[in-house]
Amino acid sequence: MWSKVAALAGVLLMHGALAQDRPVELTPAGKAVLRDLIAHKPSPYDPPSSGPLPMCAFPGGLCGAVHRDGTVAVLPRNDWVGTFSDQRAAVRLRGLYGFVDEDGNEIVKPQYRIVDDYKFGFAQVDVDGKSGLIDLDGKMVIEPKYGFIRAIGPDRFAVSETRRLGGMTGGDDFSNSRIGFGGQADIIFEAIPMSADVVDIRGRLIESRKPPIPGFDNNPALRWVQKDELWGLMRVDGSWLVEPKFQQVSALNNGLARVTVNGKVGFIDRQGNFVIEPVFDKAGWFIAGFDRTSAERDGIVGVIDKSGAWIFQTNYQQLQFAFAGLKSDRPGAVFGWHFKMADRWGLLDLNGHVVLDAEYDQPIGQCADGRLDAYKNKEWLHFKADGSPLQPPGGRLIDASCYGGTSPFVLKIGDKFGLVDAGSNPVTPVQFEAIVSAGSGVKNAKLDGNWGRLGPDGHWVLEPKYDYLSTGTDLFVASIDGKRGFMRSDGSWLIEPKFDAAALRRENDTAFVTLSGTTGVLRLSDQSWVIPPRPGVLCDVSISPVIMSEAAGKRAILSRTGETWIDIGAERVGVNVDFGLLTFLRDGKWGLVDTAGKVVVEPQFDEPVYFTPRQRGVAWAKRDGKWCAIDRHAHLVPGIACLDANPLGRDNRFECKVER
Repeated sequence: MWSKVAALAGVLLMHGALAQDRPVELTPAGKAVLRDLIAHKPSPYDPPSSGPLPMCAFPGGLCGAVHRDGTVAVLPRNDWVGTFSDQRAAVRLRGLYGFVDEDGNEIVKPQYRIVDDYKFGFAQVDVDGKSGLIDLDGKMVIEPKYGFIRAIGPDRFAVSETRRLGGMTGGDDFSNSRIGFGGQADIIFEAIPMSADVVDIRGRLIESRKPPIPGFDNNPALRWVQKDELWGLMRVDGSWLVEPKFQQVSALNNGLARVTVNGKVGFIDRQGNFVIEPVFDKAGWFIAGFDRTSAERDGIVGVIDKSGAWIFQTNYQQLQFAFAGLKSDRPGAVFGWHFKMADRWGLLDLNGHVVLDAEYDQPIGQCADGRLDAYKNKEWLHFKADGSPLQPPGGRLIDASCYGGTSPFVLKIGDKFGLVDAGSNPVTPVQFEAIVSAGSGVKNAKLDGNWGRLGPDGHWVLEPKYDYLSTGTDLFVASIDGKRGFMRSDGSWLIEPKFDAAALRRENDTAFVTLSGTTGVLRLSDQSWVIPPRPGVLCDVSISPVIMSEAAGKRAILSRTGETWIDIGAERVGVNVDFGLLTFLRDGKWGLVDTAGKVVVEPQFDEPVYFTPRQRGVAWAKRDGKWCAIDRHAHLVPGIACLDANPLGRDNRFECKVER
């Protein structure tokens, strides 16, 4: 079913061969991406590097690398190019990895399914599911026999039988953490497995870390030592302070170390003597400055002191410290106990008294001002420190979250809105049809069908007489009798109302304005046109250096100054020009276009096709009910099975509007 794709790939390869007769350079879109990259920050997908910068915004949509002056260092003939380290970068072609140097010379031809970046002159590579090391010349110096191997020094290598890959499906890497989708965190950790040993270049053991050896305290004269699978405390002269008898041990915390004997938990002091006998089934640590911890014994869950005596007991499923969040004035401090009962969460104070009953979906958080945030039935609820509701019965606080919420807060009762202070005391009557934050300390409010602006004290900054008010404090859009203009913070007009729609842009001193079915970009300081009005609408797109144009159901991609970069009669088109290839929709099918505006793959797929950096030169394309991994030549990627569902989650639909 993919025969047409292969045929098109042949055309693409021929086009690429002919293109070699012409000088290779970034497309105008690619040059804009490079300028932004240098001016603002490194790529959000790769760590900083002093070497050439990976780029895919070339004619044809293949990937290479450029110097900061835009000259080409690595020719664009790859599906993906990684960040340079040790003057080497991984490249991927047709699903396999190799390496190039900073002059674009091929050091290792593409042959490996997974590779790591170079570290201390060595790179981890995968051979049939095992990891070995190659040197800077690509020579295999440690044969592939480990689950994981990484250089941690010029002659020290962490090795492990554990094999945990990261990256996206089709873009596996050795980052040791898998990327999450559907709202989960998109974070890569480059961690070495905890059970790693350390070997030299010949594979000889230097240091064993199986299992990790816990410390005891800051005194080097004592250390935990394992013998016959049991732990004991050894003096510096090799004699035992405590003979090996513990199954599990920990470092000293608040003067006590938690240990396990015959499956039971107790605590010893610095001399190795039991302060709390091992009688508990579970117990927490005694954290610094706190004289109690949670414990469980014979089905009883409660809190004990440093002698092991119960402070209080409960019939709860679970009990754990309630730590103040990072936004608190005492981050990490204990403010109570989270408890769980019937799989719902509640909150106790430090002495075990119920603050909030167990009826919430997750542990309760504390704000910097002592307020409590609780989540229930997909809704955030807010309470005073003593557990009493901040909102009145039947009311709901809209914007009182610990993270970013500042008083006065918006209170909704029925279908009306008002403002209250941090103690839930009225700042305004609950009388408005709508209230939205407009910026620091001010809110737009709708009363009797008209919009005005309220200050922090609840008094009108702007009387309610406007059809529409945008957000913003120093300058914003205001409308009277259906026409938009631009207003200063003092209520005076910078530009009198005359537009049908208007929106300030992230670019300084510019705005989108619509008049009589046409939209342009207006320079506010002198009312000259950056982009003269054109039919339809224009809109900014995230952090991409492009403007989208939409007219008569067709979309085009423009530069910030209005130059047309991509206009192929598409109903939808991608905007991430830094990806090199953009998905587009035409006549019900999806294809790919490069940043020069040339169609590379004709529309033939049933869903959008995205080449994102974290997929490392692989995109998932749907045809005939199957999702299959393809490379930038539209070839199927060997070794990656087709799937029944999109492994990358849902397609995000973007609506181009002047006003949002």
